[in-house]
Amino acid sequence: MSPKRMMQSVFILSLIAFFLSGCSTTKLVTSWSDPNFNELPIQKVLIVGVIKNDLNRRAYESHFAEQLENQGIAGTAAHQVISDSGGYTEEKIRSAVQKAGADAAIIARLADVEKKERYVPPTYEYEPVFGYGHGFYGYYGMSNRYVSMPGYTTTDTIVKLETVVFSTRSEKMIWAGATRSFNPSSATSVIKENTQIIINDMKESGLL
Repeated sequence: MSPKRMMQSVFILSLIAFFLSGCSTTKLVTSWSDPNFNELPIQKVLIVGVIKNDLNRRAYESHFAEQLENQGIAGTAAHQVISDSGGYTEEKIRSAVQKAGADAAIIARLADVEKKERYVPPTYEYEPVFGYGHGFYGYYGMSNRYVSMPGYTTTDTIVKLETVVFSTRSEKMIWAGATRSFNPSSATSVIKENTQIIINDMKESGLL
């Protein structure tokens, strides 16, 4: 690789690292589980999404059910046993629990999608200089040069989801949690990250 091309590669890698720093991240900001829950094991779960966008709701329910199946737990997406006509009601959910034979129900609610403006200050990176012909003293003076990126204002998107798990036998809450997704690239990324985080926490709590 020529010195010039090597210099360009280093600079491009620095730019990639800078932009990747703004990628989507989902975190569980709070969770609770009932320490007195003794109805284990949970074997069948109904997943209910409270999301206005029907496509996203169906995708969430289906993906959660699929991930539970991977854990050896029967998961049923609510839209598979509840008619979309008229939306979800208490009566329909009770009927769906019976159809699925579920001993637990997961209800996920899209609490909020928040937009926040944020100022990103200027950044300064070293750009190494490779090459010959400068001589010892000339090279010393230009062996490192600053590359600056100006500050700018950006808008962050924060997706807030709240999830609650109920025992269908006692109808009591046995787990609850809230997640925040920062600058998600798509609804699919929120669904996948959220689902994995919740299942992991429920496993750590001994519910799955």
